[in-house]
Amino acid sequence: MQFNWENIGIKTRVEKNKLYFFDPIRKRFLQCTPEEEVRQWVVYHLTQVLDYPIINITVEKQIKYLNRNKRFDILIYKDAKPIFLIECKAPKVAVNQTTLNQISTYNFALNVPYLLITNGANQICCKVENARKTYEFLEAIPSYKSLLS
Repeated sequence: MQFNWENIGIKTRVEKNKLYFFDPIRKRFLQCTPEEEVRQWVVYHLTQVLDYPIINITVEKQIKYLNRNKRFDILIYKDAKPIFLIECKAPKVAVNQTTLNQISTYNFALNVPYLLITNGANQICCKVENARKTYEFLEAIPSYKSLLS
């Protein structure tokens, strides 16, 4: 899958034959890798299509789970509370039970009610009932306004 950054207004540059693009969340240029491409397209979709405020998005931060360091891809906040966890995979990585298990592990530490796993072409989005330990699979990524308050 090849993304066209100029079509969505993301600044790019080439250094030593490697493509870099400007990340609006981290405010710096990053080398273009398959997983990073997916991550940037998700951020674009969230902010430009689904009206997620860019200020409420955190990218690639470390968390602790069972005394081990883990790193999530994207975390969305609403009313200063984490509410939506997103795991991005390279386009060649399958979105399946294994990736759902990975994001669920991260969610033990964060306890958010919405999860998304995507590789740019396929996705699993769900609403989590943490108290009942159940998932409701969603047809589409919810808009920011529709997230629980």
